[in-house]
Amino acid sequence: MIKKTTALLALYSIACGLTSFSPIGPAPPVNNRKPKPVIKTIIIDPGHGGFDPGAHGLFSKEKDIALGISLKLGKALQKEFPGIRIVFTRTTDIMPGNKTSVQDGIRYRAELANREHGDLFICIHCNADGHEPGGYTVKKLTGYKITGKGKKKKKQPVYSTTWVKNTKKGTATYIWKADRNIPKGQAITHLQESARGENMGDKSNSAFDMTSPEAKMRAQLYEKKYFANSATFGTLVEREFAKSGRHSDGVMQRQVGIGVLQATGMPSVLIETGYVTNKEEEIYLNSKKGQNEMVRDIVNAFRQYKKRLESRPEAER
Repeated sequence: MIKKTTALLALYSIACGLTSFSPIGPAPPVNNRKPKPVIKTIIIDPGHGGFDPGAHGLFSKEKDIALGISLKLGKALQKEFPGIRIVFTRTTDIMPGNKTSVQDGIRYRAELANREHGDLFICIHCNADGHEPGGYTVKKLTGYKITGKGKKKKKQPVYSTTWVKNTKKGTATYIWKADRNIPKGQAITHLQESARGENMGDKSNSAFDMTSPEAKMRAQLYEKKYFANSATFGTLVEREFAKSGRHSDGVMQRQVGIGVLQATGMPSVLIETGYVTNKEEEIYLNSKKGQNEMVRDIVNAFRQYKKRLESRPEAER
């Protein structure tokens, strides 16, 4: 028994000695290099501001709701993604840049986003349906009556007035429509050339000829690329809103009317968080619970968006 045990121990020692040698040499060194960050800067743009109140509800204004949600969103993103820089177009009740016209304010927002080399532009707004907040009256033809006698007899319409509750509700995310006019592609190309240092030291003029066929082609490629990324992020946002029980109108394309989406050289979305003209939605939009839920949904969407970008080859991001 002792001899048998000794023999087994000897065989075990030999086996261990043989397996301690690797026929393929030492293990390759571990690559400790961190992947290049996909998103470094997020621009958050609270809609309207200052003298421009935006849509009116029964007791609140769009500019204040947009600012409240935006500040909470920036704080939540900074907490979960401390390596990402958050830039606001405004943090108080002013027209961004203290501009004196809405158009100058819009131009300032886009210029700020491009100057800060944003990787994603998020604009926060509220919606309105064109009627009075809460409810409105509707005049309806119900019939006719005859007045007067003889030659003065007339047929006059009879109307009834009905009060209608404003029930329009829901979220929507707008993105800029990619097309061959390349208005957004030009902003993208200017931004890319500036970031690469290809302006030969002159920040106001790119060395790349913007009128050349090559520049136009590249602008179109950029526009389509950022259109796809904008659509992806917008779809994820609306999906999260729907999961939370909100009515979602989905992602919509706009070719006119939203200057910040056109002039920002990056993926850009404008999020309509709800209808301030609907009494119930206005209460929700102003509540701590409502704003926190919307922020949570947008952060969840961003987390998924970032993960998707990072899973792609660098050339396709």
